[in-house]
Amino acid sequence: MVLKLRHFILPVLVAFFACSDPVEVKDHREFSIQKNSPVKYARRFAIREKENFTLVYLFGDRKNYDTTSTFVIYTDSSASDHFPQNAILIKSSCNKIAALSSIYATMFCELGAEDQLAAIDNIDYVNNPVVLRKFNEGKLKELARSPQVDLEQTVVLKPDIIFTFGMGEGERDKDKKLEQTGIPVAISIDHLEENPLARAEWIKFFAAFVGRKKQADSIFNLVEKNYFELKEIAAKTSERPSVFSEIKYSDSWYMPGGKSYIARLLDDAAATYLWKDDTKFGSLPLSFEQVFARAKDADFWINLSTLKTKKELLGYETRYAEFRAYKTGNLYNNTKVTNSKGYSNYWETGMIYPDRILSDLVQIFHPELKTRIKRDFYYYEQLK
Repeated sequence: MVLKLRHFILPVLVAFFACSDPVEVKDHREFSIQKNSPVKYARRFAIREKENFTLVYLFGDRKNYDTTSTFVIYTDSSASDHFPQNAILIKSSCNKIAALSSIYATMFCELGAEDQLAAIDNIDYVNNPVVLRKFNEGKLKELARSPQVDLEQTVVLKPDIIFTFGMGEGERDKDKKLEQTGIPVAISIDHLEENPLARAEWIKFFAAFVGRKKQADSIFNLVEKNYFELKEIAAKTSERPSVFSEIKYSDSWYMPGGKSYIARLLDDAAATYLWKDDTKFGSLPLSFEQVFARAKDADFWINLSTLKTKKELLGYETRYAEFRAYKTGNLYNNTKVTNSKGYSNYWETGMIYPDRILSDLVQIFHPELKTRIKRDFYYYEQLK
């Protein structure tokens, strides 16, 4: 179980850092940018479309909404007099992309731009069959099997752009050696969004670099439609079962804050999240005793690391058996589909399709609504 727990560390870190406390807005120009952007929900990037080029802005500091990067994606360089100073110039469209996250690689596949995908970080994380096939055919390079990017391979490949992720730490997120190569780098901070649809809308960000705006709009519009339909179905139920999530790591139980992405999903699924009144966007480091005091009689327990059985759960902590959800068997984890290394496709596609997560959650909490939703679980399964 130690190996599987290591596999789950990255999602835990992302959840912990991504949902930070309410931000301080230092630069109101960012909201002026967003008013003129076709982006509806996301607050961490914006797009402005011009006649011969597109401006993409990243607001990548989790403490505020200042612009941290500006990209000019152009088709005609004759418009260069109108390009912002210090912007990163990208010739449209990018034909050789390094996507250093299985999420981003899947984004390009969903957009129909898999032929433009030239590199990934680590194949161990991948579930996507298109990415796996390309890798097995020798058409994809691995650039980051270790924590550090392989600079030599990266320079040889010379991608048009590298997509990686940061923790919203500004300059600290940047790889100085990678910058020295001169290859454009986009540090994505999608996980800093606080709304499921805001995260899903990042497909528009990636689409801008490959000229796939129509495809992105089509995917997102359907996700948005499905999400609100499911939310409406759930809202008509009279029951709101209580729920909590996660398990304890070392001495702390990192419970999602009341303003977090997960809290929003649970509320939209017509469940009562036991930490819903908390005002933090970040995860709450709690003790076992604190969680037990509030959640011992909860109806449901979800998102239990990589665990698939009740026996595995008790292998970490025998006191878990004292929770009512354990006794009733209402334990559900997002492990229905995993690859050979134990990684779930929940982390790979759930960001793009939060409507699928919501579909699962509504059926878990309200099994009487299965006949209205009429489909099986995408991501979740009950612990055996």
